[in-house]
Amino acid sequence: MECQVEGNQLKILFVCSAREWGGNEKWSSMTMSELQKQGHTVSMLLRNPFLAKRFGRTLPWTFAPFITPFDPLSFLIAFFLLLVKRPNVIVSTKKAEYFVLGILSRIFRIRHILRLGIVRDLDTPWKRFVYTRLNEGIIVNASRTKENFEQYDFVDQSKIKLIYNGIPEITAPKAVPRTDDRFRIVTVGTLTPRKGFHLLIEAIASLPEELSRQIHLTIVGAGLMKKELQKQIIDLHMEDRVSLAGFQSDPVPFLVDADLFALVSENEGISNALLEAMMLGLPVLTTLSGGTAEFMEDNVHGFLVDRDAFVIRRRLEELLTRRDSLQEVGKTGQSRVKEFFSLSRMGREVADFLEPRHG
Repeated sequence: MECQVEGNQLKILFVCSAREWGGNEKWSSMTMSELQKQGHTVSMLLRNPFLAKRFGRTLPWTFAPFITPFDPLSFLIAFFLLLVKRPNVIVSTKKAEYFVLGILSRIFRIRHILRLGIVRDLDTPWKRFVYTRLNEGIIVNASRTKENFEQYDFVDQSKIKLIYNGIPEITAPKAVPRTDDRFRIVTVGTLTPRKGFHLLIEAIASLPEELSRQIHLTIVGAGLMKKELQKQIIDLHMEDRVSLAGFQSDPVPFLVDADLFALVSENEGISNALLEAMMLGLPVLTTLSGGTAEFMEDNVHGFLVDRDAFVIRRRLEELLTRRDSLQEVGKTGQSRVKEFFSLSRMGREVADFLEPRHG
């Protein structure tokens, strides 16, 4: 059943079991676009049909529910899809599909590549099986994620490929004239505890009143933590200082209107939202989680903090006293991102890694 490659062109099936749009989906969208530019054929197996338009109106896609990692219906749908499409490579982007597509890749003898955007500890026999036996390689986007695999003697390190995210040039719209001089902070992401939005709210609320009232925080995103964040905002009497903007297909207008982008994730590879903010020249406040330290120097390309509400508060106090100098840090960060994260380079490196290895 082995699928052969014709020339250098690949038939690639991307699999996405995400319920909603996030950084992984953004990466998949950009990567598929770059692969198509190179002449490769790309299709998708999706859990959420509503995401199809965001991936591209002309991109062929098929639905599978991925209710559990062992979902028999998803197995059958994927089986017949592989039988018809006969791709050369499968790229699985979420852990919910790793097992099903891993087993099917063994049956059809198709190269199976995982994309991993955060650190995963292989601390159970199940994880060791999925990550070492059911794929031909794993793409990671940060050195820290790659180094985490190096602690395991049973992992073939040649299968772990570090490919930094690529970020397209962003044309910024004109900012709307301001009606006040408040210090505007924006953060973007799925509303989950891992993203640390509750810590930002807590940090701002704990500032002295004369400083806290100078700030307005806008949280752009949707997710399961919405009600919890709403309650926190009310309990801390922060209704006039924190806004939940919900999901936005294009967060750029919020970024253009901001003085600072903040991301205090617990576990992150290299965040696309962070890179997009830096691409716009916006100064950023972020944690050392994931791969941030690989390209960002504190007080040069941005501002680094520990993931602790008190530490975040102290850093915000500092930034409020040096508002005039933040733009220079934003410009330096912008230059760094343009130098470090080329979209075309990412596309070439992914295509090279997807090529079936012979021998």
